[in-house]
Amino acid sequence: MYRRLAQVFWGLIFLVLCSPKPSLAFDLLWGTQGSYVHQMAHLAFGLAMVFLIYEIKRGELRGMPGFRSLVWACGLLAWWNFDAIVGHALDWSLTNPIIMGHGVHRRLLMENWHTWGVYFTKITHFLLLPPAFYFFYRSLRRFSRGSESKAS
Repeated sequence: MYRRLAQVFWGLIFLVLCSPKPSLAFDLLWGTQGSYVHQMAHLAFGLAMVFLIYEIKRGELRGMPGFRSLVWACGLLAWWNFDAIVGHALDWSLTNPIIMGHGVHRRLLMENWHTWGVYFTKITHFLLLPPAFYFFYRSLRRFSRGSESKAS
């Protein structure tokens, strides 16, 4: 199993390093510097959370106190990262402004699925983090209680 995963991993590394077209840190379509790096960081963090869930479920850790909360935290953080990837790609590819006007006369433009997608991902982007950090805090609290009881 591990040999097969290693082969897939090194095959993907080879594919990424040897086959991309030249790209700059500044892309004219997105207009932000480092957007590729930002997206890849979200992808790496999301995949790390999925891998951590897989390792907890596969191993003997799932029955221990605190790991259930950690799985929930990792799941929400993975969802947050994949939501951020979609949201950033939609946001950076917008051609029209979302907010029209200035001051008190501002109004939202909701003309197509693209702008609705941007708003939906921005809302979920901020709704997913508080419960994720709460579950992470809960798991750390249970881990510390377990280590205190073992030390006594």
